[in-house]
Amino acid sequence: MEFKDAIKHFPEKISRSLVRFVTETALKDSRYLFIKTFNGIQSAYCTYCKKQHYPEIKLKHKQLLRVECPHCKSKCKVRASGLGRKYMMDRAAVVWYEKSVIDRDSIVARIIEVRRDYSGDYTKVETEYNTQAHYLFQPGKSFYFSYERLCAKVRSGFDEIGTRYGTSFPRFMSLPNIRRAVKGTPFQYSTWEHYTEYKNPRYVTDMVEFFDLASRYPCVEYLTKIGFKDFVWAKLYRDPTYGAIHWHGNNLLKVLRLSKTELREIRKCNIVLTPKKLRFYQYARKRGLPISIKDAKVIGDMYDGQENVYFKDACKFAPEEVVIKYVIKQMKKDHYQNGGLYNMLSDWRDYRDECKELGMSLKEDRYLFPNDLRKTHMELSKRIKLKNNPAIDLEIRNRAAGLKKYMFQRDGLLIRAITSLEELYDEGIELNHCVGRYAEHYAKGRVIILCIREESKPEVPFYTVELKGSKIMQCRGFENCDMTPEVEEFVDGFISTKFVVRKNVRKSKNNEGVAV
Repeated sequence: MEFKDAIKHFPEKISRSLVRFVTETALKDSRYLFIKTFNGIQSAYCTYCKKQHYPEIKLKHKQLLRVECPHCKSKCKVRASGLGRKYMMDRAAVVWYEKSVIDRDSIVARIIEVRRDYSGDYTKVETEYNTQAHYLFQPGKSFYFSYERLCAKVRSGFDEIGTRYGTSFPRFMSLPNIRRAVKGTPFQYSTWEHYTEYKNPRYVTDMVEFFDLASRYPCVEYLTKIGFKDFVWAKLYRDPTYGAIHWHGNNLLKVLRLSKTELREIRKCNIVLTPKKLRFYQYARKRGLPISIKDAKVIGDMYDGQENVYFKDACKFAPEEVVIKYVIKQMKKDHYQNGGLYNMLSDWRDYRDECKELGMSLKEDRYLFPNDLRKTHMELSKRIKLKNNPAIDLEIRNRAAGLKKYMFQRDGLLIRAITSLEELYDEGIELNHCVGRYAEHYAKGRVIILCIREESKPEVPFYTVELKGSKIMQCRGFENCDMTPEVEEFVDGFISTKFVVRKNVRKSKNNEGVAV
């Protein structure tokens, strides 16, 4: 469309309602009392009502306190008429909507710079109207002319003015004006009232980008009405919608790419999905992954951003469907329910790193998928701190020095106490079990940790023993395997030698007075 054709939709004259809006709202602050003194008598001229009076109290140039004109009751700024006004000008930007004068289904809008120039005769100042942008909105299409030049895309005229003049340039939009303009047109039902206030309360929208969307995509109306405003907001903020919406779809199911059953679930449960979450659901459904609409609301942010990075990293250790099931399970925990998907995935990543550091094999489900991730992660974090704790290491070394009595050798095997914190954790890493969790218990004397070695390889971990009193609590080899018959026979020999024999010695002393 050429500008000469588009301009036919616009009124030829500035309407009274626009003049009133500019005077009473946009340039309301542009009201002055110009003062001058002659023969000791001060007079003041009001630029709003254009009347002169003689103030009872002497006024001062640029005084902070505004003064009420006795004729029109306006609160006015005070300026001295004799001082320089070369650059004195007030201006603002106004967006003004009207019905098309030739098409009852169309609306038009103009971005108008309004200004009042006081550099000359202040008694003859008039409001100037300079239209900088023209918009034409019709069902199915819209047009934007900047200084009579057709632009490829509809863009906010206010944003351009903000770029040109800076954020201090005041801008005004009137809701009653829009309401009058759209009444009786298809745009009356576009739900425009939901999109007048942006996240930034200081930002004033001219609404032209919304009406551009409403012109091209009728689905804006029913997306808003069923609770999918986030999709429209994403467009207005120029954020990605991830291809979740088929904007040209001719019905809601095609627009959302959902079935009737899925849409019914959304309505029944009053579920609100963001573009990212809907796209994740569509992706999961296409791949046959176990996820419901409700699940998508909880974990759908995994489709993009850092959450997606963590999700893909987790999928290196298990299939997608297994990872998704685990994430859903953990998100039901109290500490992750309130928007904690990022925290849950981050905790899981850190937890896996801790498992590697502590020698816990992530090939085992019991390590990769702890029942309570948050609790287990905190426990491992504590163990990591203990691992690097010199005080605990010193306690273990001192304790090991007093446990040399447990040294025992037989049939090519030997058993002795763990001698340091480093050796304790190396034992867990080499044998792929969790002996490292007992570091503090060992250091504090609550248990005794012994290691079994082959005499031919005294530095290579073979089996680990937890001893409490005279009782073997557990003896575990690689990946927590049970004792072989040879190791079991060796451990029995260790117990009978170090404990049962001593018990008989005490008994013999008590009964006969001699050791057996």
